[in-house]
Amino acid sequence: MASTTEFIACTDRAEASRTAADLLGGALATQLKTGDGASLVVSGGSTPGECFDLLACRPLDWARVTVLPSDERWVPASSPDSNEALVRSRLLRARAAAGRFLPLYRDGLTPDEAPPVVARDIADLPPPHAAVLLGMGADGHFASLFPDYDGLEGALNLRGDPGCVTVRTAGSPHVRISLNLPALLFTETLVLLFFGDDKREVFEAARAGGSGYPVEALLTQTRVPVQVVWAP
Repeated sequence: MASTTEFIACTDRAEASRTAADLLGGALATQLKTGDGASLVVSGGSTPGECFDLLACRPLDWARVTVLPSDERWVPASSPDSNEALVRSRLLRARAAAGRFLPLYRDGLTPDEAPPVVARDIADLPPPHAAVLLGMGADGHFASLFPDYDGLEGALNLRGDPGCVTVRTAGSPHVRISLNLPALLFTETLVLLFFGDDKREVFEAARAGGSGYPVEALLTQTRVPVQVVWAP
């Protein structure tokens, strides 16, 4: 099945956050009705905060939901740079407080030791992920798959196995761990949420092809439809 990119332009960021929360909440509700549980992959950064606030109040069976980040800086949850800290403070609260969190950062392991351990834990979740929420940077990266990551080609290879990669780039002060593209596509609901006219230009270039942006691989793949939610 060829994928399609549905572009949803919202009037403001509050509307975009509500739209994304509706898409994610609907996907979780559907999988919880038919399966033993559900998993939700979410991005970090400032963009999904309001979406998390709204989703946390959804009347779902959160005790059967596992939330995991799409990527993580190699820092403990106590660090202000941690995506885990964001998810716990903005999403796993209110009704969603009963949800389980699956961390990518593992105390006691090195960044290079962690990927196979994390990949095994993810493989134990009820397949597939109910939904995946991603963001996009002005440089066209998603998750922690940056343009200057020397393993980018392998991480974007759709013929590879779903898994995690250790990411080191000149632009980041922290080593990172990230799901690769096959792992992020292990879902039927994939939402890309971003804001601003500059990122809209990056998106349009990537959707057209030949841009060199990492997100082009996400938008042009033929495995999973991508619902793009944007606001100025």
